Amino acid sequence: LMQCRGTMGSAGRGNLPKRTGMEGGTVKKLIAFVLTAGMTVACSSQKEPADMAFKGLEEAVSTARPEIEMFAPDQMTAVTDGVNAVKQKLDAEDYAGVIAGVPGVSSVLSAAAQAAAAKKAELTTQWADFATMPAMVGEVSAKVAELDGMRRLPRGVTKATVADAKSTLDQVKALWTEASGAFAKGDLMAAVAKAKDVK
Repeated sequence: LMQCRGTMGSAGRGNLPKRTGMEGGTVKKLIAFVLTAGMTVACSSQKEPADMAFKGLEEAVSTARPEIEMFAPDQMTAVTDGVNAVKQKLDAEDYAGVIAGVPGVSSVLSAAAQAAAAKKAELTTQWADFATMPAMVGEVSAKVAELDGMRRLPRGVTKATVADAKSTLDQVKALWTEASGAFAKGDLMAAVAKAKDVK
């Protein structure tokens, strides 16, 4: 087993990634724990701190994964590759390598979580822009129903155009129902996409 030398060497304070603000207190705390675990080696072997650092990294990834995969899926590959690389070092009993590698992967994870949070905020704002959609659909529906009930239609309006309007309105209602359902389930990506189709 590799002996401790009091400090992490290449994984010391000087090589820690700069911390930036990130949405989600739980992920932030877990990453802070990961970094702290990798800074202190006060034992006769580096195995214990390496195990602790890797366990903390896994917990941080597990917490951040759902939103990263939903809102920034392209960022997840780098995180997974980094975790796998550190896991290989752990399996090879390269404990110093684990301690040195965890901060870098934590930095990648932090960036991915921030990207996901930014995309989520963007989609939330876009969804808010559709707040008036139900009222608009209701107004159009009432107008189409009024025309459909007339014996004599206004000039320029035919039974065929009213029938087309009814068909289009049914499609709009169906899309909005799907958009609202997706939003209720927390699927902002699908909700906004379907709402844009309605608009």
